[in-house]
Amino acid sequence: MKVGDLVIYVGEDAEASPVYGPGIVMDFDKDNDPIVRFIGDRDLTRNLGSPYYIEDVRVINESR
Repeated sequence: MKVGDLVIYVGEDAEASPVYGPGIVMDFDKDNDPIVRFIGDRDLTRNLGSPYYIEDVRVINESR
């Protein structure tokens, strides 16, 4: 997984509201977990994304 990869959320609460669309890996935090900006996340305080555990997101289209 790297910056620019398209991902989906697959955590155990993936079906709970709100359900977001795909997201883009924007960066990584100090624990090497991805910071993802999901489509449909309207929280403007998370403009650059939010950190997610690496096991809770799955790459669906790797960037080159």
